[in-house]
Amino acid sequence: MINSLFGQFSPDTIAWIPLQIISSLAATIWLFFLFPTNTFSGRVFYVWNKIRFESIKILFQNTKQEANSWTLILTSIFFIILSINLIGLFPYAFTISSHISFTYSLAIPVWMSVNILGFYLAFNSRLSHLVPQGTPPGLIPLMVWIETISLFAQPMALGLRLAANLTAGHLLLFLLSTATWVLSNNITLGLLTLIILILLFILEIAVACIQAYVFTALAHFYLDQNI
Repeated sequence: MINSLFGQFSPDTIAWIPLQIISSLAATIWLFFLFPTNTFSGRVFYVWNKIRFESIKILFQNTKQEANSWTLILTSIFFIILSINLIGLFPYAFTISSHISFTYSLAIPVWMSVNILGFYLAFNSRLSHLVPQGTPPGLIPLMVWIETISLFAQPMALGLRLAANLTAGHLLLFLLSTATWVLSNNITLGLLTLIILILLFILEIAVACIQAYVFTALAHFYLDQNI
């Protein structure tokens, strides 16, 4: 079924209603739980606040005092990526964070912001980082090139890591779900493939959370280097 690898994104319909619209509405219902209303109890809002505060505690447990003003921005980025990753696990919902056009649109501005801030606050100190302490004079030009390339590779790796991990996981889910359907006539193989599919789906939920954390943690690390 390799020829229909991306057939899951075709505009299928139910009663002439595109399934993308139905899945999008189902995936965004969680937004109603974010604010206390008469419909939903305050306990749901309490659980959401608990999750939010614990996430902030984990993300910024070793942050510098100068980086406190970035807490809101990085926390927003974390929950945006987390929400998109989890919504992408719904049927007929496509994970846009598996596209480098989206991941780079987040990674490059964040990287540029923290580095411009770093050069603005301590220009000489930032330049000195291009030459590690104790470097022999003959290797200084080479080390400057290596450190410069390493600096510009940071946003590339930041965006590519997120897109590559999510794309690989979703392709595995699609291939295993196809194999489960094809092997459904064979009870033993079909059941074994289904169990593997369920375990992989649980793993993908963990990957969706971990990748959101890794992206935000690396952005926070770059910020600490520049402040």
